[in-house]
Amino acid sequence: MIRNAKIDDILDIVNIEKKVFKESLGKQFLYQEINDNPLAKYFVYELGKQVIGYIGFRYDGETSEMMNFCIDPIYQNEGYGKALLTYGIDSLIQLGTQSISLEVRKSNIKAQAIYEKLGFKKTYTRQKYYKKEDAFVYIKEV
Repeated sequence: MIRNAKIDDILDIVNIEKKVFKESLGKQFLYQEINDNPLAKYFVYELGKQVIGYIGFRYDGETSEMMNFCIDPIYQNEGYGKALLTYGIDSLIQLGTQSISLEVRKSNIKAQAIYEKLGFKKTYTRQKYYKKEDAFVYIKEV
């Protein structure tokens, strides 16, 4: 089941981020996004009673930016990520967004393939965006 993220999900989200990225946006950042930021739209994928992934966006009316997106490695390659990303995109479209942007590590070929499959276009490169690694910026016009 995909649903809006809650404060109670933060520890699960941090744990998944650390498994996937070896670091996290942090509890405080996520708390502020989920609890205090009216421009933030965060969703979790819950399987049974367990959060297995999440996606977060900032939405300002016409444009949206993906903040982070990950699925627990145990559940990757089973369609959960695609379902969660599609849900997020559809939710933003219903709110009236005109475009969605994101950054992805140059080395993350698997994520790039999903984004391209769902209509995102690689637009440019941000040098050293991830400390020592470049990021590709993708944009989807809707």
